Amino acid sequence: MLIKLSRDVLNFIHNYCTKIAILILITTLIQACLDYIFLPKQEELIFMNNFVGIGLHNVIKELSVDQQCILFRLSAANSISKILSSTFLFGNILTMLHLISTTNESNQHLNIGNIIASAMLIFPKFLLLIFCTTLFVQLGLIIAIIPGIALAIIISLTPVIVITDNLPIMDAIYLSIKISYRNFHLITPPILLWFLIKTILMSILFHHYYYWIFITKIFVNSFNNALSVIILIYLYRLYMIIKAI
Repeated sequence: MLIKLSRDVLNFIHNYCTKIAILILITTLIQACLDYIFLPKQEELIFMNNFVGIGLHNVIKELSVDQQCILFRLSAANSISKILSSTFLFGNILTMLHLISTTNESNQHLNIGNIIASAMLIFPKFLLLIFCTTLFVQLGLIIAIIPGIALAIIISLTPVIVITDNLPIMDAIYLSIKISYRNFHLITPPILLWFLIKTILMSILFHHYYYWIFITKIFVNSFNNALSVIILIYLYRLYMIIKAI
């Protein structure tokens, strides 16, 4: 099943690579604009990098009030950027997948403008969904890494279910947990690989290239968006197969 799903994902990316690339580019530009507006100055970020590797409690004790404000702004800006950009990307990619699977739209007639316009209709609902799921996963990661990853796995189908079945958010989360529990062996590998690649990439880039923090963040966001799209396509295809059984 994993091999079949992987082939389906590769075929879809091959057929719609241009539109996928455009949506990833737009999302990355949105993130770059938000980062430019909200993030602290480069000098402040470089100063904050000196505290990487120190426990959060010790970091807060070492910082002055102004430096604590910088840390708060950095955290808030990153959260806002992540939630808004994820809402845009997830909504548009899943809308495109849904349009392709439920209509006779061909690659030539599927317009980026139509995809974005259709996705805007569900933007408020998706914004709340992404906020809730991000909050759940972050709370899990605060407790420990494993609970956070486990939460990410069991609620990973929620955006797909909201798009395809038009269910309320809590009903979609409940259904996602049920389906993920039964198909844990199919959902876990790609998400674990996603976490591993993200962690390695961010560790390498932000440790060695923090002097070019803004450019580095654009590169990381682009790569992360591409990984997210691959996972979304995989999960959408998996859910369609499960529904058909």
